[in-house]
Amino acid sequence: MKTTFALTLAGTLLAGEAFAQSDIIIKQHAKDIRDRNNAAQGVTPPSAPAQPVRPAASTASPTPIQQSLAKVRADLAAIQPGGTVTVEQKHQLAQDLLATAQGASKPAAATVATLADQLSATLAQKPLPEKDRNRLLTDLAAVLNPANIQQSQMQAIFKDVQAIFQYNGVAAEDAAKITDAVKAIAAEARH
Repeated sequence: MKTTFALTLAGTLLAGEAFAQSDIIIKQHAKDIRDRNNAAQGVTPPSAPAQPVRPAASTASPTPIQQSLAKVRADLAAIQPGGTVTVEQKHQLAQDLLATAQGASKPAAATVATLADQLSATLAQKPLPEKDRNRLLTDLAAVLNPANIQQSQMQAIFKDVQAIFQYNGVAAEDAAKITDAVKAIAAEARH
């Protein structure tokens, strides 16, 4: 009798755990669908899920793209809201963005300088939170190195860039200028 009761209790607990896990999977799937629909409409989710942090291997050195992106991250973080962006800051940002392009076909320095000017002016007025700056850096790295990116993916990146700025309160016109500069870089980097 005790054995039957123990087996029944164990079976009930296992079934309850299985249902609880399927509930988590269903909720995550619903969130993924919501986020994809929002991204397709150009709206960023109110709280983007944090990307898991992977500890860096102590023996592996950063790639040239990672080194350049670290410099771009520092350049963007150095732009203070309400402050004046110096010509040197814009120039350094443009150089670091251009250094991120590793393919055979790189965008023109003037095109990258236009993006650096747009980013500098916008971030001096309305800074981005760190999570959105990181998303922007991921998008910029993809645009500057488009070798394995399909056109549909590139269109999603353009929408994401615009959504990042609009979600953070940047005027639609200014967000569109940045997106246009990113599109120009993509066009040059693909050829």
